[in-house]
Amino acid sequence: MISLVSFRSADAGDGIKIIADRDGEKIYLTISADDFLSLSPVKGECSEDNFKEIEAASANYSAYRSAIRILSRGQCSKKAIYDKLRRRSFSHSASLFAVEKAFSAGYINEKWQIENYLRTLICKKFCGRRKAVPFLLAKGYKSADINAVLEENFSEKDFSEAKKQFLLKKFG
Repeated sequence: MISLVSFRSADAGDGIKIIADRDGEKIYLTISADDFLSLSPVKGECSEDNFKEIEAASANYSAYRSAIRILSRGQCSKKAIYDKLRRRSFSHSASLFAVEKAFSAGYINEKWQIENYLRTLICKKFCGRRKAVPFLLAKGYKSADINAVLEENFSEKDFSEAKKQFLLKKFG
């Protein structure tokens, strides 16, 4: 038998901490305030199906919070965040949910990230297209997105200038 014992505010009001009791074992879950409103749990006995929904909401919320912590350390592509979440033992569905929610909230802007990487690689490190594109592909960005940013923001003149600067730096 599962019973919901208490509800408390968590994460500065963004989440709700739920304490449940399953056959004498205490279970601590945290779900988003939105999920709390949509699931409408009540204290007392809880059905197995309703509890599974609460557990899924808790896994999604935990993955989302973890994705935000990852992004607080530096920008990542959607694929990189997904991979990091999976390495942290989050399920496939929770990882996808977290990545999509972070993207829709505006925390992930891959176009800006690609442009920033390319500007650094071309203008400061004097890399050419043959080195920059594989570097970004390894970071998890899509080839179509990389090519779109290259066409929109960089010309062959930028690459020839980078080549010139590279040769001057290397051979004097």
